[in-house]
Amino acid sequence: MTTSDTLLDASALDAARALYQDEGLDLPPIPAGFVPSLRQIDATAYATRDLDWTLYDFGHFLNELQSGKAVEPYVAFGLAGHGLTQQAAHYYAVTPHCAVLFQLRWGTIMDRPEQDRARHNAMLSIAQRLQTAADMLARSGKLPAGQRMVVADSSLHGARWAWMPANAAPQGEPEWHANRSAAVQALATLMQRR
Repeated sequence: MTTSDTLLDASALDAARALYQDEGLDLPPIPAGFVPSLRQIDATAYATRDLDWTLYDFGHFLNELQSGKAVEPYVAFGLAGHGLTQQAAHYYAVTPHCAVLFQLRWGTIMDRPEQDRARHNAMLSIAQRLQTAADMLARSGKLPAGQRMVVADSSLHGARWAWMPANAAPQGEPEWHANRSAAVQALATLMQRR
């Protein structure tokens, strides 16, 4: 999906706030400097860049980071899916030192709204802490040079984290650390570098 196919809304941030407020969800953190380029790319989707796929296509976001192409910093978030059981809340934020890819099933007949809302909001808080910690460590020279921490957490595709080259193809398969608490483990790894 590209923004040229959709109507651009000058008040995308206001529309996003209203959408998340109606759902009872925290608005995803938008890294500094991204707000001016935020635009509505679909009825319930927002991004600072064009996308050739929907927010629901979690694998495309991850594959792009693993491809070796230079991925410029961006944020994309919203609600997307298909059918009765394949709906989710999404948050994708790529900065020079940290990429957080988050997908949580939301708005389906199988959900547990209060538990899922709490998990969503907690994950966004961890995402913001990951981004802040990675930026702080990069400024102090304590982050591996040329590396980006990638955290991928999906209720549909599992959770894992890895170090990847920021703008080059990984040499072989990245060393993924997969477990249900991957985001927390990734944050702990960053905090140990302080």
